[in-house]
Amino acid sequence: MRLVHLCTALLLALTAAGTQAASYAGTTFEIEMIVFSRTDGMSGSRENWPASPRLSYPAKWIDFTTTGGEGEPQLVPAATQLDNKAAALQRSGNYRVLFHKAWQQQLWQKRRAPAILIEGGDTYAGHSQLEGSIKLSVSRYLHLSTNLWMSEFGEPGSEGGILLPKPSSLDNGEPLDLAAPGAARTIASQGRPGPVYAARVAQLQQERRMRSGELHYLDHPRFGVLVQVRTLDKPEDGTPAAGN
Repeated sequence: MRLVHLCTALLLALTAAGTQAASYAGTTFEIEMIVFSRTDGMSGSRENWPASPRLSYPAKWIDFTTTGGEGEPQLVPAATQLDNKAAALQRSGNYRVLFHKAWQQQLWQKRRAPAILIEGGDTYAGHSQLEGSIKLSVSRYLHLSTNLWMSEFGEPGSEGGILLPKPSSLDNGEPLDLAAPGAARTIASQGRPGPVYAARVAQLQQERRMRSGELHYLDHPRFGVLVQVRTLDKPEDGTPAAGN
């Protein structure tokens, strides 16, 4: 009988968790993310840099310039709250902030969640030092998937090395407007069109389960990510905000 009660309680708990996760789908959260590099670069250790990394963008994505219509995903700019963290990284002299943004976004289960393009740092021939995408989704918890890479470029005009991809529907236009500390500098490239290669590439591909309000750190020998997902304040109309 006790076993029956335990199984019933477990089933009720799992059902409640599934119902809570389903209620999160479509809820708007506020996200803030800082991506930073280590100033000693990647030349000190080659064992972490695969010779032929698989770099790719997802087929479906949005960025910080996407203006979606009704029912379409978009990222709404928000005020940053982790400025002290970004400033501390910059002051240390050991790190450089490549990307720092906050935005509001509706989160969905993973199959519906859009990938978000991330760029920052120096630029070279239409590419940025930091590139890739992230995906935020909800199930029983909040989930973050990262597909980011940081490149070291060769001399202007050089070829060979690791081919850098472009998002499928982007041309070689301007990079995203990222007003991050240690702002992006343009490396002379003579506007060379066509393929662009990196001498070395470090990848950060991780899955992280998160709770709202907690600050999470994703580590890598050459760059890292600080990310926080926050619930929004209770609206004036009395509609309850999402919980942790």
